[in-house]
Amino acid sequence: MTDPLLFILLSALLVITVSVFIFEDLIYIVIIFGVYSSIMALVWQQLNAPDIAITEAAVGIASTVLMIAVVSRVGRRPH
Repeated sequence: MTDPLLFILLSALLVITVSVFIFEDLIYIVIIFGVYSSIMALVWQQLNAPDIAITEAAVGIASTVLMIAVVSRVGRRPH
């Protein structure tokens, strides 16, 4: 039997992936990436892979912070 929470998380990942193509503001896309990474860490936790979940959370947070720094320097709108 499938876990309903896992199904909800994977459905949310699908919606988040599609929503990246909707927004044009780079800061929104970076925030969506951070949410994607957080949900992916929860998926790994549900799949009983806590080591991968911790790695995903750490890398996701670090890369999101770095991307926010880059977007703040470059500008929020693509040219």
